[in-house]
Amino acid sequence: MPTPITPPTLPPAPDTLVCGQVTLRFVELVPGDAEEDLVPSYHFRILLTDGTDVGHINFLIGDTGHIRNCAGHIGFAIHEAHRGHGYARLACQAIARFVRTIYDDVLITCNPDNHASRRTIERLGAEFIDEVNVSAADAHENPQARRKRRYRWTP
Repeated sequence: MPTPITPPTLPPAPDTLVCGQVTLRFVELVPGDAEEDLVPSYHFRILLTDGTDVGHINFLIGDTGHIRNCAGHIGFAIHEAHRGHGYARLACQAIARFVRTIYDDVLITCNPDNHASRRTIERLGAEFIDEVNVSAADAHENPQARRKRRYRWTP
């Protein structure tokens, strides 16, 4: 049976976080799994002011090889029909206040060829650290993602 990781010291997530025309709505806190090297993560939906769901953003809590070299602490995805409007950047800015309650700075990663994510991360003012190889175990979900660009973001 997997060993759940949900430290009792994790703060409750705010129900909503707002930046500009983006509102983050808290969905769930997913417990980690020590056997799988997975950490707890807060999941939020990204909504526009009219209620349109345009994607999600996750905030992962922990410091594992998987976080450092693959996932990072912040992950986001915007539905294809809503890309190109800066919603991922606004979502990161909305979650920044909550992130600061746990960390001074976090890692954000992206695939080297994901130019939209790179632009979003760089527009946040995140500092490029390096580009690293992803282990075969971490790349099992996406075999094309054999490298990651790593950034340090101080929200």
